[in-house]
Amino acid sequence: MKRKKITNILIQTMLFLLAIITLFPFAYIILISLGANVISTSTFIPKEYTFENFKRLFSDTHFTSWLGNSFVIGLMTMIISVVLVSITIYVFSRLKFYGKQKLFNFILLIQIFPLTLSMVSIFKIFVEFGLLNKSIGLIVVDATLASAGLIMLAKGYFDTIPYELDEAAMMDGASKFQILTKITLPLAKPMIAIIAIQSFVIAYNEYTIASAVMTTGVESLPLAVGLQSIISGQYGINWSLYCAGAVIGSIPMIIIFYALQKYFIGGLTEGGVKS
Repeated sequence: MKRKKITNILIQTMLFLLAIITLFPFAYIILISLGANVISTSTFIPKEYTFENFKRLFSDTHFTSWLGNSFVIGLMTMIISVVLVSITIYVFSRLKFYGKQKLFNFILLIQIFPLTLSMVSIFKIFVEFGLLNKSIGLIVVDATLASAGLIMLAKGYFDTIPYELDEAAMMDGASKFQILTKITLPLAKPMIAIIAIQSFVIAYNEYTIASAVMTTGVESLPLAVGLQSIISGQYGINWSLYCAGAVIGSIPMIIIFYALQKYFIGGLTEGGVKS
């Protein structure tokens, strides 16, 4: 009994330390965002505090436009990714066709290919199709890259949904589309929620591609590129202003996460098929 109590104390202590380590970066960013004119990364604790940084964020920069651009890009990427991944995983998980495994391996190859090596090709595609400095181009690329990775994540979950449900629905005359929309997807809500959150976060935070293809028009920049201009562009070096933007910019992701977290419950298929 004593041994069990000591074990529980150790576990609780480790979890407490892990929580502190996890929350410390975000708490520190909030602290810097309230600092007055923090212009050096060597500053650990600001000497003065003010809310002026948040006011300047909206009055002196195009933060509202950046935030709106990233939210639209993230939302559209999320919708496209959920549709693409759902249909693709249903095909890989439920249908049989020649070359299925090779095609699945090809998607895996896309995932492990370094993004930096594909930047030249991506930039050329943007130029050829006239997508430079257009959000639609980022939406297409982000949705494609996000879907490729999330397919690998979602397939295992879809495979756990009993195929007997599909067979029973087919015997009742349901089409494959009806099976997907009325049976498979409702049972896969936890995974769909993960797909939605992950794809939104990937697109919302994406910087590498956006910084290369969004080169003109300050108002059209996504949030990650816009915030970078605060510390390396026309606004000079001001880490307080940057951190203020990072704090407010994280709010949409927090809202999306908490709106979908109730679906993070496994075992929705338990009892669906009785033995």
